[in-house]
Parts: sequence; C-alpha cells; structure tokens
Amino acid sequence: MANLEKAITTQEELDAVIGERLKRAKEKYSGWTSPEDLQRIQEEHAKAIKKLEDAASETQKIIDEKDKTIAESAKYRTDLEKTRIALAAGLDVKYANRLQGENEEEWKKDAEDLAKDFAMSHSAPPLGNPDPATSKASPEDVAKKKFADWLDQFNSNNQ
Repeated sequence: MANLEKAITTQEELDAVIGERLKRAKEKYSGWTSPEDLQRIQEEHAKAIKKLEDAASETQKIIDEKDKTIAESAKYRTDLEKTRIALAAGLDVKYANRLQGENEEEWKKDAEDLAKDFAMSHSAPPLGNPDPATSKASPEDVAKKKFADWLDQFNSNNQ
C-alpha cells in the first residue's frame, strides 16, 4: 500500500506495480481452470459422453438380438417337443402345433385326448350283424354288398 501513496512517474514503476498485482492475482486463482482449459475439458467430456451413448446403443442392440434369438430358440424347442409328443401319441406331425397347454405334461394329456378322439372317429363302421341267424339281410344281399364295396375300392385304386 505504501507504493500507492507515492505517485508513479515512470513506466518502470507502473510495470512493477502491475506485475505485483498480477502476481497476487495468479497466486489467488492458482488451481483454478482457465476458460480455455474449461472449454477444452467440456469438448472432451461431450465426446466421451457421445462414445458412451453409442456404446450403450450398440450394447442394447446386441441384447435385443440375443433376446430375440433366445425366444426363437425356445419356440423351436417347444415345437420340437410338441412334435415328439404328437408322434408318440400316434398323431400325424401336422397336429403337433394344435396341442394345447403350457408344459410337457399338459401337451401329453392333450395329445392322448386328441388321439382317442381320432381313434373313435376313424374306426370302421360295423359291417353288419355277424350272426346270420339274427341278420335281416339275406346271404345274397351280404355278398352283393361285399362285392359292391370291393368293386368301389378296386375302381378308386385304378383311377
């Protein structure tokens, strides 16, 4: 402060006073970041954030693809298991996708029920009364019916 009371008459004295003041200011603000450094740090930070966001996006795509692959794999395993169960129950492969239920046990029960239904609906009708004494058709009629059935079958095989 003593320097300020005396009048500054030369450039050297002014430079010395300003130099001291700058030195004190530098000491006061040492450790602080300059505006140029701050700008550079912010740009580097923005680039790093962009890289991380891109990596997160790519990772999410990979996770989604993995989840899709797992779901497809589970569907294929389910379809394969249903097909195996349908074949074991004596059903045609085309009926495997019709099996209902959430697990193997329910699919097996459904396949058995479906096979029973098909067995009943595909059983041959009775050919007639096997006891000729109680049959209302004459032996001649039975023979004609058998011959007509045989002829129909023969014709359908030769077409």
